[in-house]
Amino acid sequence: MRKFVFLAILLLLLFASGCLLEGVLPSGNVSLDPGFAQNVNAFGVNLLKALWEEHEENLFISPASIELALAMAANGARGTTQSEMLQALELLSFDTEEVNQQNANLVKICNRTNSKVTLSVANSLWAREGVPFYENYLQAVQQFYQAEAHSVDFADPQTINLINQWVSEKTHGKINQIIDRLSDLDVLVLLNAIYFKAKWKYTFDAENTQLLPFYTVQGESRELPTMWQEGSFDYFENQTLQAIRLPYADERFSMYIFLPRAQDGLPNLLEGLNASLLEGWIQSMEKREGEIYLPRFKLSFERSLNATLQELGMERAFDPQNADFGGMLPIPPNAFLSEVKHKSILEVNEEGTTAAAVTSVVIGVTALPPEERFLMRVDHPFLLAIRDEESGLFLFLGVVENPEML
Repeated sequence: MRKFVFLAILLLLLFASGCLLEGVLPSGNVSLDPGFAQNVNAFGVNLLKALWEEHEENLFISPASIELALAMAANGARGTTQSEMLQALELLSFDTEEVNQQNANLVKICNRTNSKVTLSVANSLWAREGVPFYENYLQAVQQFYQAEAHSVDFADPQTINLINQWVSEKTHGKINQIIDRLSDLDVLVLLNAIYFKAKWKYTFDAENTQLLPFYTVQGESRELPTMWQEGSFDYFENQTLQAIRLPYADERFSMYIFLPRAQDGLPNLLEGLNASLLEGWIQSMEKREGEIYLPRFKLSFERSLNATLQELGMERAFDPQNADFGGMLPIPPNAFLSEVKHKSILEVNEEGTTAAAVTSVVIGVTALPPEERFLMRVDHPFLLAIRDEESGLFLFLGVVENPEML
């Protein structure tokens, strides 16, 4: 029996500094269900913690974009395979139609541009010519995820170039290649690209940047260019951590820094972390006068998510014998998740934030703060989140254990 492979590639959030593009907001009031945003946040925190437990290192993921990619694949799943996927995504309380509608809203609210911030989402579907995908599956991906549809010859080497050209265009040249080959087992490529471009609302003066030590969990130290700023910030602290909000230009988006008080306190912080606790710290913030030292840094992350997603309960989807993607194409052949891989980069400097992430999904068949002025030195491992203040959705979550010099 011939086997097929379903290849889905997710291009995640891209942050870029520099001049902002002009545009307008879409008409109509579109919003995310608060429960949906909270559940995607919970999935993101669960995934971040699980990845950290596997390898204590720098992490940087986009919960929103990983959810979008897996949700597109889940449209073709059935039975236990689909329910396990939704359970791992913390979306089992929503049926497929509700998940699709919420993701349709997510795509719409992300395609919003003004003079201060640009955020856009683009999706595309590249199907192998002659493969009998169910029309209702293809229509659902196109309708709810606004995916451009292409029927192409996977045996033609130019198909790879076409896909990578789309990737480069949608990421403004930041990511130029996502795949380097298509085998005779590959039948579908799904691409999702989210692009975000913003500067800080209050930029860091480069003249104040100086080399200062940064201490790792192991107690090692090295000097990093460290930015400084003082002013009035949304701030929270307790006996174990300090937290601060750094807004981007239009204040719809913010970076949050969660800094353990102990230099080796990050493992303990992550051990007890959940999305509700993280949101609680955010909601407890109050305006405080103070100053912050923050490294100008970059980091990169690349990892297969197969084992981690299975640990979170997405088991059957990876099982060649028992996975059920019968809503995608006729059985036989039997489809299953072959590999889910995530790759990302993050850069933080005086002007703003730059980040890019890529996820590939391959489916094969067979306490009150004190009143005094605070001082926050981000000179040891910390947790960060980039949040859409309008929906409450965590677009990015990261663990900065050993940043690289930028």
